[in-house]
Amino acid sequence: MGCPNWQNDVSNKSTSEVQEEKNTPPGSGIIMVAHTGCGTWTKRLSSVLNLTAKMPYSWTQCYVDGCCKVEEARYSIRASDAWESYPLSALFTSTTSADSIDEGQILLVKSCCGSLSKYIMVASGRVSLYMQNVKVQKVTKAWDHAAGIICVHEAGGKVTDWKGDQINLAADQLGRRNIYPSGGVLVTNGSLHNRLVEMISSNSSTVSQ
Repeated sequence: MGCPNWQNDVSNKSTSEVQEEKNTPPGSGIIMVAHTGCGTWTKRLSSVLNLTAKMPYSWTQCYVDGCCKVEEARYSIRASDAWESYPLSALFTSTTSADSIDEGQILLVKSCCGSLSKYIMVASGRVSLYMQNVKVQKVTKAWDHAAGIICVHEAGGKVTDWKGDQINLAADQLGRRNIYPSGGVLVTNGSLHNRLVEMISSNSSTVSQ
C-alpha cells in the first residue's frame, strides 16, 4: 500500500528520528508491504522515489499497538461518518482532542485520506482499531480492503466483519469483486477484537445474517 499524503507522527520518536522526519519533504508519504509469514514493513515513499539523494530510511517492521482496554483505545472511522452512526456510540461519546478525554469518551484519531490509510494506521500502531459500517447505497469492493487485511494480520492484528467472521474476498461469483461483510468491517490490534465484536453485537440492530 502507498500513501503519498501520510503525515508524520513524531509523538513516540527519538530526537534523531524527529530530525530525520523534519528533513523529509512534506507530503512524501509512506509505502507499506506485507507477505504471509514475513511480517509488515514500511518505508518513506520519498526514499523509494528519490534516486539521487541519500536514502536515510531503511525498511522498518510494523506492529499493532498493545492496548487491551476498549475505553483507552485510539479509534478511527471514515471522515464522512458521524460517531453517532456506530453501535459503540451507545456506550461512549467521542472526542478528537487527546488532551481532554472525559470519562465515558473515546479518542477519535483523524486520518489523511481513504480506507486503506486506516489499515496503515492500525498496522503501524497509530490507532488501536478502525471501524467501517456497510451502507446500503454503497457497494463494498475487495480491492479497498485486501491489501490492508494482510498488512494488519502480519503486524499482529485481526480483521473480520462485525459478527467476527472472516472477510470473504471471493464471495462475489460474478467477478465484480464485491464483498459482503455483515454490519461492517472491524480492524483491530487483535487484543481488543473479541470484546469489540461482543459490544457491537449487543448495541447494534444492523448486524444481521
